[in-house]
Amino acid sequence: MDPTRNAFPEKNRNLAVGSARLQEVQKAVHYYVDNHHCDVIGRVFHGMPGREARVSFSPTRRDVRLNAEGPRDVLHFGSYNYSGLNGHPRVVAAAEAALRRYGTTVSGVRLLNGTCELHLELERALAEFLGFEDCVTYSSGYAANLSVLSALCAEGDVVLSDMLNHQSIIDGLKLSGADIRTYRHKSLRSIESTLKKLPYEQRKFIITDGVFSMDGDVADLPGIVALAESYNAFILVDDAHATAAMGPNGRGTPAYFGLQSQVDVLTGSLSKGLPGIGGFAAGSKATIDLLRFGSNGYIFSASLPPPIAAGLLEGIRILQEQPELQERLHHNENYLRAGIRSMGLDCMNSESPIIPILMPAYEKTFELTRLLHLEGIYVNPVGYPAVSKNRTRLRINVSANLTQADLDRFLDALDRCSRKLNLQDAPPLQQTGT
Repeated sequence: MDPTRNAFPEKNRNLAVGSARLQEVQKAVHYYVDNHHCDVIGRVFHGMPGREARVSFSPTRRDVRLNAEGPRDVLHFGSYNYSGLNGHPRVVAAAEAALRRYGTTVSGVRLLNGTCELHLELERALAEFLGFEDCVTYSSGYAANLSVLSALCAEGDVVLSDMLNHQSIIDGLKLSGADIRTYRHKSLRSIESTLKKLPYEQRKFIITDGVFSMDGDVADLPGIVALAESYNAFILVDDAHATAAMGPNGRGTPAYFGLQSQVDVLTGSLSKGLPGIGGFAAGSKATIDLLRFGSNGYIFSASLPPPIAAGLLEGIRILQEQPELQERLHHNENYLRAGIRSMGLDCMNSESPIIPILMPAYEKTFELTRLLHLEGIYVNPVGYPAVSKNRTRLRINVSANLTQADLDRFLDALDRCSRKLNLQDAPPLQQTGT
């Protein structure tokens, strides 16, 4: 043993020390734990989550009061399962058959030994379904945006990005090295004021969510297309929350507006309206070839498990065969949104299956979530950093598999719980920034 070892102070093992960002994270962790909010953050699911789920409060390090409750049967109003296809018998059967034939993984990346015929079939089916020439898949929607933006945008390019775009877009643009210009949410005037100052031949991109993940509103894609045409800009749309949730048969935001041919790249998720995991990018064949050979998320990540690819293929077939799934989804969201607004609660500008309820105080967000859980209703509390500190909310995700009785039960429970917290007489927090 080194005789001088005891002469030095003990090594600091706390990784938050010396990092302002990590100290903020640590502070937030202590706040959630000390105020007993962790019980509704990351709750534990027991079994398949469909329109119903068996869920228990989260275990925490400092408070075990609610752990004794055990799992509770709840109606699931927090799932990304917009089309209701997760657990569909045909999807499960297709995944089971692929599991028996291919196993759980191909054990490789796509450019080497990670491609099977299911991957190729899925990408062809996705491209046709979405209305694009070609498509490439990634291990997650987050990885899709990181990969696409870091590959297609570069130093010297100018990128105009909506201030409420998803974090994966923000992170992908940081990796790209491009000059990022953030524009006011859905403001065509803000976009044009920047475009006017740029040379026509300048490489530039306009990037937007199709459906915004926290507010539930829809991008003004026709207006963006008109500006891109006038000022010579590429368009990239992240349709994570619109695939299988917007447009005819769930074909997404470009199809909703009939503008597939005007969008250069469409990215999205395979784990929301579609019943799997992963992400995708769709575009022209030339663009997708660039991504297959030039995007790191494709080159250096293992391919989608074959059972997932098989289940996704079957999900796409069902969406094509059953347009009534989307009709039911939009009936459910419209009915629920109208009921919530009739209570005097603020759904913001929601126009999709994502319905936020803006809250008057941070604490109330977690209190209402907990009360609803005890009533047998699952919703998600959303706070900083997913949204700004003064825009805390409940986020409701509507599914096509919810029945009319489910919707009425939700509204009855919300009315009781919000009255208990005096929410219907309280003004929401005012927005001062993002």
